[in-house]
Amino acid sequence: MRHRLVTTLTAVATLVASSGAVAASATSGALTIQGNGLRLVPLGTSESRAVVVLDRLIGNSTTKVVATPSMKNCGVDAWGTWNALSAYFDHGRLVGIQVGPGHQPSVQTAAGLRLGDTLRRARQLYAARLTTTDANGGGWIVATSTGRIDGFVGRDGPRGPVSSSTILTIDVGNVGCPAMSP
Repeated sequence: MRHRLVTTLTAVATLVASSGAVAASATSGALTIQGNGLRLVPLGTSESRAVVVLDRLIGNSTTKVVATPSMKNCGVDAWGTWNALSAYFDHGRLVGIQVGPGHQPSVQTAAGLRLGDTLRRARQLYAARLTTTDANGGGWIVATSTGRIDGFVGRDGPRGPVSSSTILTIDVGNVGCPAMSP
């Protein structure tokens, strides 16, 4: 009887531990940014659905979605924030996501690039697909199989991004007019 009880308790503990791992895996997968948006909130998602899903994944928004008349000419008519994640909308649809500066929520690209990583790390992950630019203070761009991901970098070099420059933002889609972010 004692052996059966120990076996049952071990099985229950294993099941609980594995379901926790699955739940953690699902949550981390939800905050993986791809060229077409977040894994569970792709670009094109309705504003109402995107807000519900982001609230469920991250917690209540820190800035409710509000109209942005000054950005209408840039293809964005509303935006909201969830800590360091900003969601941009146009005509009731998600058109862009920007994460950073900041580290909450924790988001990474499908290849594993995170805020605070260096361009050196980005080059290791994306190789020749990664390019940099001096425009708007310095940035990075990568073409993926699901679309383009880009962002701003810290300027460690006098002439633009260098290998030690850090990833300040990870952007996908339309995040407003150029140079409106860091």
